[in-house]
Amino acid sequence: MLAALLVAFFLGGAAASGALLTEDMLKDFNHRAEQVVVDPERVDAITKEVASLHDELKAFNKALAKSGKSLDAYYKDHGADAAGMQTELDALNSAWVAAQSRVLDHRFNIRDQMTPDEWRAVFADK
Repeated sequence: MLAALLVAFFLGGAAASGALLTEDMLKDFNHRAEQVVVDPERVDAITKEVASLHDELKAFNKALAKSGKSLDAYYKDHGADAAGMQTELDALNSAWVAAQSRVLDHRFNIRDQMTPDEWRAVFADK
């Protein structure tokens, strides 16, 4: 879920092709930004934001995996009720919403470090 939002964040609405965001995509973005942005202070700020995005991706993937294990246990438990499963799904959804908010903050922080021309250059062949 978070990965899909990050794809939209990096590639933009119509350009988001459904590919999932990966560590490689974050590295590629960071590399491209380093090539395009010449001011070392802005490059450093962008790199820090990309690192924070990477941390968000890892944290959400961890929460998703934990939730998956918990839901798997519910599915296997013949006596499990819907309320427990719904609680688990609600918690995952809350984590996703909070992560989306943080991801958007990172996206706009990165954008604020780049000129429109730099932004277009980073995504020129995407």
